[in-house]
Amino acid sequence: MNDTIETTLLLNLLYFENGIYTRNENFIEAKRRKAIALLDEDADELKDIDPDLAQEYAETITYLETLSDEEYQTKKEELLQQVEVN
Repeated sequence: MNDTIETTLLLNLLYFENGIYTRNENFIEAKRRKAIALLDEDADELKDIDPDLAQEYAETITYLETLSDEEYQTKKEELLQQVEVN
């Protein structure tokens, strides 16, 4: 997982509200297939607004498609633990 993919996932696992990061429970609870669908929906919306960001979402989707459900769950938990530790 490269930095772009990690950042994209973190920005979906968390919200930035009122100067603090808050857990995005909808994305956190989503299984791999649902997470891909959510990212794909956002990527479609971003195509006209920010093509570069849409491409980063597409890269993340491609990466997630290579993972098993268990691998995705492990990666997601590792990312959340990193945030909680920092």
